[in-house]
Amino acid sequence: MRIAELTVTVVSVPFNEEETWIWGRRAGITNALVEVVTDEGVTGVGECPGHPNVALVREVLESVREVMVGEDPLRPERLMGLLLARRGLHHFRHAANTALGGLETALWDIVGKVAGQPLARLLGGPVRDAVPYYRYVPMGSSEQMAARAAEGVAEGVSTIYLKTGFDRRKDVADVDAVRKAIGPDVKLRIDANEAWSPGEAISIVNELEPYDLEFVEQPVSMYDLDGLARVRRATRTPIAANQAAWLEFDVLEIVRKRAADVILTCPHQLHGLAAFKKVAGLCELAGLPIVKHSFGDLGVTTFAAAHVLSTCPNATLANQTHYNLLADDVILGGPPEFTDGALRLPPGPGIGVELDPDRVGTYAELYEREGEFSVYGPVAERRVS
Repeated sequence: MRIAELTVTVVSVPFNEEETWIWGRRAGITNALVEVVTDEGVTGVGECPGHPNVALVREVLESVREVMVGEDPLRPERLMGLLLARRGLHHFRHAANTALGGLETALWDIVGKVAGQPLARLLGGPVRDAVPYYRYVPMGSSEQMAARAAEGVAEGVSTIYLKTGFDRRKDVADVDAVRKAIGPDVKLRIDANEAWSPGEAISIVNELEPYDLEFVEQPVSMYDLDGLARVRRATRTPIAANQAAWLEFDVLEIVRKRAADVILTCPHQLHGLAAFKKVAGLCELAGLPIVKHSFGDLGVTTFAAAHVLSTCPNATLANQTHYNLLADDVILGGPPEFTDGALRLPPGPGIGVELDPDRVGTYAELYEREGEFSVYGPVAERRVS
């Protein structure tokens, strides 16, 4: 079996409401869908988030096409090594991995289909029947956010997630309102997305300590591991690393420095499902939980990553998802159904999902007509000025 063709389709799927974070805002998700077609008629599907922009993702995929065609799709580890080496992507992993992660996912989909087995069984077998996810409460007034959080809890969700880092008084007011609305037993976590200096983070996290946060995600710059470790030592609330945990090498350094209590990363930060599984194992040995980060996933990535998470003993916390914001999906059957905030794996071989041609066509046309839903904006300019 050999790779005969690589096709890329960019789709823009709208949100029901805008997402706002410290680096900008967006009205939907623009991702690239990758299909790897073999000479024996087996097709694997993957998904690449449009980060930092979808044009760069497409360029990376185009740059590796000639290396891919003619290769054995059943050797994803070897192929990723070839792509990192032959196209110089090893030196630009932060940018290239968003594309490579989707491409590698498509290869694993082929492996599962050829084996006739769901991916989870090829990765050690599931240790849990369902994978937990949080409820993402989008930015609004404190009262609106509290109401949305309460809705999630009423639907069985056990973890609530808020963006912070905009204004200290609003951050505190949001956390206060949401905690009162959801009660003491539901987990509440916040994500500052690098908004604070170490000193600011220590002060704010300590002020928020009475609200019993599950953890505070990436309070300081991703490039300041010593600052992250300083915040962890100076606070009693658990500290999580995400942007700082982009690459497997970064995670190893976080472990060495004891800079975080929780690691959030994903196949698109790490260039694939296999790397994600390896990092989960590293975290397990270090006694750290692994949480799947989301750039903004549709059904292909969601279920592919869920296969990995189901096999990891230390993947016990709620994972990230944008589904409560999304208006639709690109897989057959539409958006998946969550039960009490958890997702069960599809029983079919490989990832177990197929693209819906009609939906893909609709959202590819939306991209061509209206362009990309960029996650970055004027706020980002202020952050790095």
